[in-house]
Amino acid sequence: MTDVTVELSDLRGWAAQTGRGSADLGAAHGYASSHIADADFGAILELITGDYAALLPKMHGILESDSSGMGQEQRALSASADAYQDADRQGRDRFVELGGSGALHASDDGVANGFEDGVTAQTKLTTPSTANITLPEVSFGWILDKVCELVIWVGGPDPREYVTKWIAGDVNKATMQAIAWECVAACVEAVEANLKSGSAAIARTWMGPASAASATQMGKWSACLVDQAAKMRQMSAHLKSMVDQAVKMAQVVVDIIKTVIDVVSAGLSNAAIPLYGQWKLINSVKQAITMINNARKVITVFWDVLKLVVDTIKMCASAFNAESLPPAPATAPAPTPAGVGG
Repeated sequence: MTDVTVELSDLRGWAAQTGRGSADLGAAHGYASSHIADADFGAILELITGDYAALLPKMHGILESDSSGMGQEQRALSASADAYQDADRQGRDRFVELGGSGALHASDDGVANGFEDGVTAQTKLTTPSTANITLPEVSFGWILDKVCELVIWVGGPDPREYVTKWIAGDVNKATMQAIAWECVAACVEAVEANLKSGSAAIARTWMGPASAASATQMGKWSACLVDQAAKMRQMSAHLKSMVDQAVKMAQVVVDIIKTVIDVVSAGLSNAAIPLYGQWKLINSVKQAITMINNARKVITVFWDVLKLVVDTIKMCASAFNAESLPPAPATAPAPTPAGVGG
């Protein structure tokens, strides 16, 4: 026979704290749905578009499930407090048997101690500021078109198709989403920290089988929230890294194309000279083709990096799974008076 000890105001304070956690996670869901909702960053990050687009609804869904699940925890805790209070009213000397499981020792000092949130989680959900990050200019007008025509004429790859078309996209939007991922992670971490503190506080004034079950349940929630926040921070870091490398890659490629234009333009300036001018132009174009192929290699190396990020995106998507969350809690069994404890 296991006795149950409970301070009702503390239990209600703990229930209220889990309710705030539910509200905070709901706010995180709304924030993510607004600020992390678009997977189209343009051609430069096109390789991740499909997998990233598939990740977003999973992330939104897990936050919604977090909020719903924490709300169920609040209702279960409140129902337990109500059940204990009802049993306490029926007993003498504030002791009542709980369905043969032991005696209830209930008290209520009217004050919930230790259930203040250490961090206001929703303050972490700040609107991402514009990063003002742009890609280097790749539009060179008619001269680039002329160079491309000559490269194709000599048998080389069209730079417009194989090089410059990939130097386009909204890296500023990607950076803002990276910031938003970080904000959501910080909010989830704050909720977890608050719940961890509250779980420790309620353990001092609520003891018995239901208390142990609740502690186990909240331990599972803590692990889930910690894992989710870690994955979110990972996505933030990867997006920031991708933008940084995309801008650097684009600058290298644009510099190469500028050099290609200079080389071919020099060849064109001598094109009117019989024989020599044509020979000079063809050699200039051949040099340009070599540089264009170097630019293509730079892009390929960047794509290899993106492929590694795709693997991380897939891993995060598999982690944002509502089935991995703790099951809905059961409320404490309704106490049935069976005598008076002493």
